Amino acid sequence: MGAESAGEQKTPWPTQRAALPPSDGLAKLLAARNALCLSLEKSRALGDLLNESNKRLQNAQQRLSPVRRALEPLQAKSKVAEGLAKRIDKTLEPAMSVLQMFDVVSKIRVRLMREPKDDFDGYLNALVELEEPLNYLKDNSIAAVKYLQEAVTYLNETGSTDTARLKRLNESLVTLKSQQPGGAHELDGGLLVTALGKLEKEFKRLLSEHSRPIHLPEQMTPQEGESPTSSSELDYLVRYPPEVLQRLQVIITKLAGNAHYNRCIDAYQEIRGGLCDESLQALGVDYMDNITPKSVNAISWDELQEMIQKWTEQLEVVVKMLYAGERRLARQVFKNVGQSVWVEILRDLAAPDISLFLRFGESVAASEHSPEKLCKLLQMYESMEKCEHSVIQVFDGQACGEIRARYRELLKQVVYAAGKTFWEIDDWIKDQQEVVAPDGRVMRLCSWVVNYLKYVLELFPKTLSKVLRIAQSWEGAGAQEKGLSQGLATILETMEGLVEARAKEYQDPALRHIFLMNNMYYIRKRVKNSELGPLLGEDWISDIGRKVSQNTLKYQREGWQRVLQHLNREGLQGSSSSSKSASRDLVRQRLRAFSAAFDETIQAQSKWIIPEPDLRDGTLAAITQMVVPAYRSFLGHFGPLLEGRLRDSDKYIKHSPEMVETMIGDLFTGNS
Repeated sequence: MGAESAGEQKTPWPTQRAALPPSDGLAKLLAARNALCLSLEKSRALGDLLNESNKRLQNAQQRLSPVRRALEPLQAKSKVAEGLAKRIDKTLEPAMSVLQMFDVVSKIRVRLMREPKDDFDGYLNALVELEEPLNYLKDNSIAAVKYLQEAVTYLNETGSTDTARLKRLNESLVTLKSQQPGGAHELDGGLLVTALGKLEKEFKRLLSEHSRPIHLPEQMTPQEGESPTSSSELDYLVRYPPEVLQRLQVIITKLAGNAHYNRCIDAYQEIRGGLCDESLQALGVDYMDNITPKSVNAISWDELQEMIQKWTEQLEVVVKMLYAGERRLARQVFKNVGQSVWVEILRDLAAPDISLFLRFGESVAASEHSPEKLCKLLQMYESMEKCEHSVIQVFDGQACGEIRARYRELLKQVVYAAGKTFWEIDDWIKDQQEVVAPDGRVMRLCSWVVNYLKYVLELFPKTLSKVLRIAQSWEGAGAQEKGLSQGLATILETMEGLVEARAKEYQDPALRHIFLMNNMYYIRKRVKNSELGPLLGEDWISDIGRKVSQNTLKYQREGWQRVLQHLNREGLQGSSSSSKSASRDLVRQRLRAFSAAFDETIQAQSKWIIPEPDLRDGTLAAITQMVVPAYRSFLGHFGPLLEGRLRDSDKYIKHSPEMVETMIGDLFTGNS
């Protein structure tokens, strides 16, 4: 469009009509309006010129279109080539880094193919150095595979004609994929597995070469028995050399969380367990094999005593020496992997053999409660109580809880068995059927009961009392209170009752009282001169002493009154000749009867026995005092009636007073 046409166009603003001359402010506004209008007109003109130029450019573009269409394929190929180069560069950078790490692993492989024992520290350093490249490969090889996969996919999608490069990329991709976890090969080609396997092998070698059976003593010395960790000899027996111990610690720490770790623990248990078994076999524990309560009842008492004696001694040795040492050793070797580990190892080592000891104790406690077992049950209790603190120390931790619980349960069973055995002694006494001896001696049963109680209290005075208190506490608040003193009194009173019952088997009343004297005196003397005395008390001792005195008096009356009745002076008081003749006849009769009764009594009682010298001497003195003075007095008063008649003297005075005293003094020795 030309300027003319533009000039012909009507202006959109109306022209100002003539008016009065404007003021200065209005003039300024009009001037500004006119300037704006002029600028607008120029802009419209410029717009017209631009429209014209655009038409000319469109014409030029239409002329260049064939050239542009010809260049478009070249431009696309250029873009494809540029994209491919960028993708390959992006792929090759991490892939090259991964390959460099494989080279590092390959160099470390040479060092790890050696045996750890040749250079243990160097081997561990190589294993540590292997960690960094393996971690890098683990973290970056997946990304490298991803990028290679993308590049190969892109080349395939874009139809790349560079088949050689595509082939190489595919081969690299297959190789990297095979090194991934779950692929045909591991990242290190199995190097780490091999290296850890060599460490496992070295762990087993160190254990085997530096482990020896422990020679266990038959029993602990007082010094060794004080604590499960106090013996320097024990410390020497179950120690590894410091450098060996350090290597074992390092290996097990390095293998933690790996399958080789579990195999090392298995190997440790197998080797140490085998050594423990050897030590126990040398100690001689085979007597506990296949033991049951029924088999205990079938074992002879002498053999069972020997077995229980061994058990009490060996239990202390096994807890305080063998397994205290194994605990310390396991704690040292596995200290870096946690307490629970070595506690479980100790449990698995000890459980079978400790179970053997506990089963033996359980069988003894559950067997028949015959009185002779009381002493051995108390011995078992003392031994177990002495070991209890050590059991808690040695077998601490949750894993060994079952061992501790079973040990405490056995201790309860032994307490129960000992208490029940003690309280059933009186019932056992009642069931005995011993036949009394014809000489009136002390019953074997009475002797055994009193001496056994005396023996038990000499060996276990506090232990028996403690066991009975514990057993009593289990019966509850409503149970009748029973203590050691009451139990002993009950047993001995039952024994007295049995003696009195058996005394009735004697037909001769005098022998019956000799029997009672013997048994009562035996009980009194053993009680008074032993630990039984203070427990039973002076009143009890005095009471049984009175029974001895009563039976002594009864014996004198029953045994000698029949003899002394012939020394009766009745009818011998007259002084006339006729009276003397009658008295002489009575004296002859009575002396003849006395001698016959005396001889008969001596003959019968010469077969009797009073084994206790004090009781025998006292009894003989009483008889002598009872008979000899009476006989001497009778002869002194009435012997003159026979004087001058030698035949009468020899015929009717058979024994002199001295001879009577001698014959009485020879009684009760057991020599007829």
